[in-house]
Amino acid sequence: MRFTVLVMIALGIALSLGGWSAKWAVDHSGEIGTVSVGQWRATPSAGAPDADPYSKARLAMVGNLTLGIGEGIQFRSDSDDQGRPLRRECTYRIAGSTPPARIFTLATYLPDGRLVRPGAGRSGWLTSNNLMRRDDNSFEIAIGPTARAGNWLATSGKGPMIFVLALYDTPASAASGASSLSLPTIRQEGCADG
Repeated sequence: MRFTVLVMIALGIALSLGGWSAKWAVDHSGEIGTVSVGQWRATPSAGAPDADPYSKARLAMVGNLTLGIGEGIQFRSDSDDQGRPLRRECTYRIAGSTPPARIFTLATYLPDGRLVRPGAGRSGWLTSNNLMRRDDNSFEIAIGPTARAGNWLATSGKGPMIFVLALYDTPASAASGASSLSLPTIRQEGCADG
């Protein structure tokens, strides 16, 4: 009887610690293979067939699809150039240029992976096809709850958000070259009171 109780206790401890350690590894696997370019971060190999098992489990857990190595690369940012967390009630200016790509998109997401709903009649993302550019091919995009002239991406509500810049059909998707890219800057211009 005593042996059975000890075996049951040992199994309970092993299952509890094993489950906890697996969840911890999945939750903290976001940094495996991550490339940082300024405030932007990407995991170029996340969509590869040989991606590490923790990254695959994390992607399955959050339910977001990722781009394959030949399709492109997704850069994410949850902070501005000063390191302040991005907030939906604040206004930002993204300025600069992107690496060569057939097309790119810029969208705002909630931390749980849902697209920020900007309100009726407004698009939740911008694409390079409908972007106004300067003569040198650079651009500026205003992001915030108040309408702006020029390139504007609408947000709504209050709370944290994430910018996602996806480059499609680009040589930048190779993990070896992603860290040497030049990506746009993110500057906070102000926040709504309250």
